[in-house]
Amino acid sequence: MVRLLAAATFLIGTTAAFAQTSGIPPEDFSNTRRLAGDAINVCFDITSLGRPFDEAVAKAIGDALFLKVNVIEGFGGFPLNGDGFMDELSLAMNNTCDMFMGVSVSANTPFSEAFSITRPYATIPFVLSVSDPDWQKLSDIPKDKRLGTAMASMGEMNYITWAQQQPKADRWVRLPYADYDKMATRVLDGTIAGMILWQPALARLKAERTDAEALRVIANDPLPEAYVRVGALVSSRNSFLRSQVDQAIDALVADGTIDGLLEQFGYEGHAGE
Repeated sequence: MVRLLAAATFLIGTTAAFAQTSGIPPEDFSNTRRLAGDAINVCFDITSLGRPFDEAVAKAIGDALFLKVNVIEGFGGFPLNGDGFMDELSLAMNNTCDMFMGVSVSANTPFSEAFSITRPYATIPFVLSVSDPDWQKLSDIPKDKRLGTAMASMGEMNYITWAQQQPKADRWVRLPYADYDKMATRVLDGTIAGMILWQPALARLKAERTDAEALRVIANDPLPEAYVRVGALVSSRNSFLRSQVDQAIDALVADGTIDGLLEQFGYEGHAGE
């Protein structure tokens, strides 16, 4: 693996940019600068489906930069509308974290100017999973069957956008699920024909449930592809760290390290963009 030399010290910016972009009282932000030495504090959303994979990527980035990675569990468990996430993120990035892993990298990502997003280290799709052995693609499923979608997900929005452009007779009834484990149960018992969910959720189901072996991925034709480009956040004031992390990701993509981690965790998709 190509290794990249990083500076010994990273400085996190002052609290001003974070305090101005959240509803948190300024006194809750630390006014000190953190000297990281030969280590970086890396934080995670503890409820993220990709949490183990993101940690493995973070450690590979640290290895490439000759830096020790201090794993900070972070926070999680927010409602579907995301209330509280940005405040918690602002506090964490100012007071504790040098880098926050596992964020969606897209033009619509709602982060403030206080944060800088790295280049994507992986692109992971939403998939259509069924248990019926006769179906090879979405269009094989009769229109009188129902589909489940992971609630408030990009995969669900992708289906809604497509369905709104189709005559009623040419689309399936959609049932949103907040619990992907329950949605899988409904596929297996025949209540719904299939489910659209992020592929790491399916990988976790197969790791945790023996009956999930009956679930298989089929082509989502005629739906367009939906996927998440996964990257990390750093403080926008720490442009040097952002640059070094981007170079490390470039190297890890080029030498196959991230593709190897995707395979290790049972994820589809590919490294980088």
